Amino acid sequence: MLSEQSGGIPLILLFDSYMRYIISRVFQLIPVLLLATIIVFVAGRLAPGDPALIKLGPRGGNDPAALAKVRQEMGLDKPMVTQYVLWLGDVLKGDFGVSLMNGVDTLKIVAGRIPASLELIAVSILIALLLASLLGVRAALKPGSLTDQTISSVATGLVSIPTFWVALLLLSVLAVRLRLLPASGYVPLRENAALNLKLIIMPAVSLALAEVGVFTRFIRSGMIEVLGSNYIRTARAKGLRRRRIYFVHAFKNILVTLVTVIGLEVGTLIGGTLLIEQIFGWSGIGWLLYQSIVNRDYSVLQCIVFLVVVAYVLINLIVDIVYVLVDPRVEL
Repeated sequence: MLSEQSGGIPLILLFDSYMRYIISRVFQLIPVLLLATIIVFVAGRLAPGDPALIKLGPRGGNDPAALAKVRQEMGLDKPMVTQYVLWLGDVLKGDFGVSLMNGVDTLKIVAGRIPASLELIAVSILIALLLASLLGVRAALKPGSLTDQTISSVATGLVSIPTFWVALLLLSVLAVRLRLLPASGYVPLRENAALNLKLIIMPAVSLALAEVGVFTRFIRSGMIEVLGSNYIRTARAKGLRRRRIYFVHAFKNILVTLVTVIGLEVGTLIGGTLLIEQIFGWSGIGWLLYQSIVNRDYSVLQCIVFLVVVAYVLINLIVDIVYVLVDPRVEL
């Protein structure tokens, strides 16, 4: 099999090129992640408040000896560079310390909130892609028409509307006035699928609407360009069904651009969950991040920020890899 040809290139050479590309991209990410650890650590140390005092409680300042002992145990009496090296060593082992509020392992706390945020982001992207695909393709069929202008205006409006305003509007109408959906809360999917679906509708739609505007504009512009290609004219001349021409032959050729946009917008959604999860009481990473800021739980805060940075970097890596796999014409 490895000796077969793929577009004039032996498969074994193509596989070797892919692996070299992936390895080179991974090595390029190492300095980025190292810089991220420095920023996360320094930001945590420069934040107002004394972690040792927070750990001891409000009366900890009355006992200087106990405060000095806790600072020594936490390594806060060492130089900043030494603190960073020790902290980085623990992070590489997966040890982010314990929560200053309850003494529970930090990584365990954060890991327990990740599924909720991943579910919310995934559902939001799915809703956005479904709506944007229909609107973008419909607008591209007749560029400049009333339908195209209307859809383009709606897409621009959706991008311009603040996410929190949409969230408050949905909450006011669907939960308070019409009482069609529960106002807030989070229930894991495995515990109660029906209730989980009811609870996720409003936060997911709140995040998705802005993405609908972004995806619609990219799909529209990409489809307009593709629909003017010769192979599309040939497909029409052969009598293929319109849906097959639009959603199979034409749509797959804008996947490269769309995959890139999706990867970038995932970062936007991660940031958007901070406010949306607070409004709807969705107990994910965003909700936990806010709570850690309010309670000055620096170990939890550093863990969340670092994992979010790593997630964003990995998403961009995956996008680059998918970009190459989707479009064989891309030079490795």
